[in-house]
Amino acid sequence: MPNRPVTAALQRVVVIGPGEVGRRLTRALATAGVPSTPITRDLGWEAIAGPGAEPILVCVREEALPAVLDRLDGVDPGRLVLVQNGWIRPLLGGWASASRALIWFTSKGEFFRELRPSLFGGALAAPLVAALHRGGLDVAAVGEEEFRTAEAEKMGFNCVVGLPLAVHGVSLAEYLDRWTDEAHALFAESATVCARALGVDPAPGWWDEFRSAVAPIGWVRAASAKALEFRNGAVLRLATDHGVEVPVTAQLLAAAGYRLDER
Repeated sequence: MPNRPVTAALQRVVVIGPGEVGRRLTRALATAGVPSTPITRDLGWEAIAGPGAEPILVCVREEALPAVLDRLDGVDPGRLVLVQNGWIRPLLGGWASASRALIWFTSKGEFFRELRPSLFGGALAAPLVAALHRGGLDVAAVGEEEFRTAEAEKMGFNCVVGLPLAVHGVSLAEYLDRWTDEAHALFAESATVCARALGVDPAPGWWDEFRSAVAPIGWVRAASAKALEFRNGAVLRLATDHGVEVPVTAQLLAAAGYRLDER
């Protein structure tokens, strides 16, 4: 597979996935004067063919990522920026050299709120962050170890803002108020297990930072538990692999009908 260099000054990017994240990133790039080529499930795939070296932002949900990576077979991994917050490392394989991004904003229709700076790691982090910052987003480029640490912390967020809201049928604010101990334990289990798997140390202040960051989105609800294989289910699998007990995670997954032995 040839390695085609990506220029530091972005001329154009390809964005796979026109959802909320892709739309916000595309808008910021346009504001910065960087045009983009959109790709949907059925349209635009010719944009990745040929000798082009434009960065490709993959902004699809975790469960859609395997199919997208299959369609990108033969593309230089150095062109990719994988924008998924869940535990996607088992999917990377030959794509391990791709850049990554962890998004820390909430976007639903006209509502948009940045909770913390979104982080980018890898070879394309610096030019993308420069463009997105000019486009008005709060973003930062980080090194590999810092990205791994942030990934573990963000898994704590992912595992709280989702599954337990669906199980209990409440908003995030209600959950954090009424099931505080459970929420804290779930966050700690998720972040700690993922930190162990990534070879980094969890920080004692993560929980307090999480509570502060999510204050503006207390209205968020989850009608159903989504992407469990890449979030709470991934935590349970990692815990099993590392011989760690995660009782709150297991209890909530069981309540949602998720069984590790069927995965």
